[in-house]
Amino acid sequence: MTDSTGRGRSRLRPPRTRGVIRPVRPFVPISSAALVVFGWGIVAHNSGAGWVQALGDVVAGTLLLGILGPAFVLSRARLRVTAVPTDGTAGLPCELGVVSSSRVRLFPRHPPGPECFAGPAGSPAPAAGDALTLVPRRRGVHSWIAVDVATAAPFGLLWWTRRLRLELPSELHIGPKLGPSVDLPRLEDDHTGDSTHRSPRDIGEPRGVRPYRPGDSRRWVHWPATAHSGELMVREMEGPTAEPVVVVVTLPPDEDAAEAVAEQAFGTLVALFDRGTSVFLTTLETAGRRTAAVADRRSAGRRLARAVALSDRAEPGVIVTMDDAHRAHRRPSLP
Repeated sequence: MTDSTGRGRSRLRPPRTRGVIRPVRPFVPISSAALVVFGWGIVAHNSGAGWVQALGDVVAGTLLLGILGPAFVLSRARLRVTAVPTDGTAGLPCELGVVSSSRVRLFPRHPPGPECFAGPAGSPAPAAGDALTLVPRRRGVHSWIAVDVATAAPFGLLWWTRRLRLELPSELHIGPKLGPSVDLPRLEDDHTGDSTHRSPRDIGEPRGVRPYRPGDSRRWVHWPATAHSGELMVREMEGPTAEPVVVVVTLPPDEDAAEAVAEQAFGTLVALFDRGTSVFLTTLETAGRRTAAVADRRSAGRRLARAVALSDRAEPGVIVTMDDAHRAHRRPSLP
């Protein structure tokens, strides 16, 4: 995610490594404990029995430990992220490994995710740690996560919490969702057939034979090779030399609009990959403008995760540039 200037990866300021420990809804537990101690004191004073007073002291100490004990446990809890996936997708869950020295409840805040528990619970945790699931809402590159850590140990009378920033052992790239492609030029093909998925037409000189694939024309069948191999073989023809398709992605400063443009860019790149087209992607990153080849969904998602918005008033959108060789000798795979 980017900030309003387009130069940062997150609009949230990284929280301090360890936040302030604070109670969660303390009024009811504290007032209830105070009423119990006060009532027991009245009973002990009226009875005059020493064992009643001694038992009241035990009850008061237990309540005090149950209220203040979780704060001490939380102050000594140590958490560490042990496993991180290299890539993820906005809106889809990705799982991290977390180890904790104490049993705590985790609430992922940035990126958000469902609550979970981590730490000792009677059975040994796996080597990678307990599972912490994140569901990022937007694309971006994360080197840390923010979680709220809570515990009510040892008696569960009062929950205490604090916000922690956990550094990741490796960067987590969250790519955009797969959006609709821009309108790509319809590519020419002289030979129509029964299949909606057609291979490149037979142009150039023959360069060999290969097994039949759905969409190959019946005129391409090489009968001598078919008889020799026992399976249907077709001629493979030399294709024209074509320059890579260039896709230029310009993101607007608004986060929602930038996410929509990134989704459209990702859909366009996937559509070009399905054609078997070589693609160069141009984006703006924190280090400056970058143009480099992308070969698959993973590399495209990583590039779009690192893309930031322009600070000037450049027109946002996705621009696709292809030469005549791509238009004349290849056609898209239809859904």
